Formats: sequence, C-alpha cells, structure tokens
Amino acid sequence: MHDVGEAIVAKACQMVCDEAKRVLGTYEYGWPELKPETIARKMRGDSPLLETGELRASIEWTAHGNQGWVGSNNDKAVWHELGTSRIPLRPFLSGAAMHMEDQIHKMAARAVVAVLGGRGLHSSEMMELLHILKHVGHELKEAAETFVEGPPEEGQRR
Repeated sequence: MHDVGEAIVAKACQMVCDEAKRVLGTYEYGWPELKPETIARKMRGDSPLLETGELRASIEWTAHGNQGWVGSNNDKAVWHELGTSRIPLRPFLSGAAMHMEDQIHKMAARAVVAVLGGRGLHSSEMMELLHILKHVGHELKEAAETFVEGPPEEGQRR
C-alpha cells in the first residue's frame, strides 16, 4: 500500500498541473474580466493569464514519497495567484487543486480498490499477502480450538 500511496500522490500532482495549464486563457474559475485596454494590447485577445505561453510552460509538478508539489518558478505566477495592488487575484494553481479534488479522491479510491482486488500496482504481491493472511487465520482458528478444547485424545483427529 505504501507504493500505491506514492503513485496516488504523483498522479494527483499531475492532474492538478494539467488542470492549471488547461485553465489559463479562460474564465472558468470566475476570475475578474480583463480590462478593455488589456485585451486590446494582447496578441491573444481576451485570454487571462495566457499571452506567450511562458506562464503555462513554467507550471511543473514533482512528488517524492507521500508528498507532492505543483507550482511555478515564474514570478508572474505568484502575482496572479495571490494578486497585487494592480493585478487582480486569479488563483490558477489553488483553483486547479480545488477543481480537481473530487476527481483525485475518486482516482485514489479506484487505485486502492484495484490493489485490494488483485489488480493494478503490485497486485500480485497483494494477492500473495491476502493468501498468506487466509492461511494464518486458518492456523490461528485451529490453535484457538485446540487451546479451548484441549489436546485431542489418543487416536482422535481434528
């Protein structure tokens, strides 16, 4: 399950990263409209946070173990994500994380169920573990019965 957790974190980071890149240039998250003078000077017209593609290209993700990060090393990302005195708040990173939350929960649940059901990542190891646990349970049951009933009398079998 440890490896499944790591895979879930990596996949979740990738999902948020892809969504943050996708939403640039749209108003899907209810961001403030661009001013007419801003639209007039932009090559792409009415496309918030999207002009050259530099911001989109700067969005990356990384995951190590059960921790992951999605972000950008572009200063403009901070200005737009948090807003400034002249730039209105347009949170594309946190917005993407919130937008993807339900899908991430569903993906994680499917991954865990797949492993427990003997499919997916490390499923053969999980099936072997479940098989061993079944035998351990059987042995414990027999040991408990022997303890409660006492040892069999000579010539009797259980």
